[in-house]
Amino acid sequence: MRRFLLATLLLASCSKSGAPDLQISDAWARETVAGQTATAAYMTIDNRGPGDERLTGVQAAAPAKAMLHASESSGGVSRMREMGAGLALPSRTAMQLKHGSTHVMITGLAGPLREGDTMKLRLTFDKSAPRDVDVPVGARGR
Repeated sequence: MRRFLLATLLLASCSKSGAPDLQISDAWARETVAGQTATAAYMTIDNRGPGDERLTGVQAAAPAKAMLHASESSGGVSRMREMGAGLALPSRTAMQLKHGSTHVMITGLAGPLREGDTMKLRLTFDKSAPRDVDVPVGARGR
């Protein structure tokens, strides 16, 4: 009986239970030119808590649509794919959404985004409350 209790306690201590503690920083979106209706946004999502989390969705103000994308290169060809299952945010790990990797793709923009503008995104998570993020617009190549 003691061995069973000890094994149960050890397994329980190894699990990643607990609440995620999310910090979002360094958000920015690419500036667009006249006629361009899409851009990308980047940021760091730091899960400082003991529990795992998952980014399940991203929304932008209408008429724009936001989605989580991953970029991949193979044989000199780059491709983007939507990440329909979201993005895992392991406990005590910072995930960088950056150019050439995982990012937020925003399509259907009503007009150009200029440096100095700010757009709003809403991030939704599996366990945590939604987060509204002010995303400053910066010049290309930031």
